[in-house]
Amino acid sequence: MIIGIEASHANKKKRTGVEEVCFQIIQELKQIIPNEHKVILYSHKKLNHNLSDLPKNWQTKILYWPFSKGWSQVRLSLELFFKKPDIFFAPGQLVPLYCPKNTISIVHDSAFKVFPKLYNKLAVPYLHIMNKMITRKAKIVITPSQFSKDEFIRLYKYKAEKIRVIPWGYNEQLYNMDKKQEDSTELLKEFKINNPYFVSIGRLEEKKNTYRIIQAFNKFSKNSKEQYQLLLIGNKRVGFEKIQQQIQDSPYKDRIITPGWVAEEQLPYLLANSAAFIFPSLYEGFGLPLLEAMAVKTPVICSKNMALQEVGGDCVEYVDYDDVSQISKKIEKVVKMDSQIQQNIQRGSERIKNYNWKHTAKNVYIIMKNLAKNR
Repeated sequence: MIIGIEASHANKKKRTGVEEVCFQIIQELKQIIPNEHKVILYSHKKLNHNLSDLPKNWQTKILYWPFSKGWSQVRLSLELFFKKPDIFFAPGQLVPLYCPKNTISIVHDSAFKVFPKLYNKLAVPYLHIMNKMITRKAKIVITPSQFSKDEFIRLYKYKAEKIRVIPWGYNEQLYNMDKKQEDSTELLKEFKINNPYFVSIGRLEEKKNTYRIIQAFNKFSKNSKEQYQLLLIGNKRVGFEKIQQQIQDSPYKDRIITPGWVAEEQLPYLLANSAAFIFPSLYEGFGLPLLEAMAVKTPVICSKNMALQEVGGDCVEYVDYDDVSQISKKIEKVVKMDSQIQQNIQRGSERIKNYNWKHTAKNVYIIMKNLAKNR
């Protein structure tokens, strides 16, 4: 069996949500797919060092393309048309114009359909076209949560029997309790953190509700005797101007830190040493950062998004994403570290045992095998 995998999403050096999922699944598939199968990774440029470390039965096809757009739809389509793999796996929520009949695609979420104003105007029609193409061309669709499955069925009338729910995992080597216990003095100094602090990880955008995090932080700080800081980790995206204005108008702006993108090896320490992880996102398809926070025993405050409730269970504090006062009160509750918050942390430590990338990749490979039997 020849398995083709689109690897351009996984090949980003500064990976965020979708790219990290693609990367982790491919890395685990390297350990799972037997040697008798041939695997081809398709990319538009040379693979980064971690991704380029391949088993003997794996190879890379660098399909060069001189333009900034159109690689997957034109160059990758041509490759798949003339040299068809038996199975094609598209983990980045896209499929080429041409792809083999046994195509598996991941749909991470459908947020752009629910909150189109929170996306770049050009991105919305493109993402919609991609989802429509997935409905026509993918034999199997994978979603990370029941919520994402239900949304895809609701929005695109897709057949439920063609969707498989496979939860994501987390990087167990990076996110562990050692990070909580190791000395992070120099790292905190690098980020100008000299007080207890709260952290939010995600793009600085309206969809992640960053401006309400700032408003809740202002409200909390006004009544707090101790001076907390707020660390907002992520790149600037749609709606950042509003967020920037919120920071400038904050009486506590000197305590708000926006470092931009942060290297993956630094994130666990910053998360582990924080007083709470705050994630009142408007819409999520899964909620990977919840697992990471629970793994390092950091209290979590997140929105009542259905996908986040699937991941967080009874281990986190939930809020209405549009209720600033509620978010502020939950911050106060977490700071007090009462028995309920301690129980949340302990339950979270047990809950994360149900999530790992090896399990995710095994289930992806099972789908590949079953498709191959029926081809």
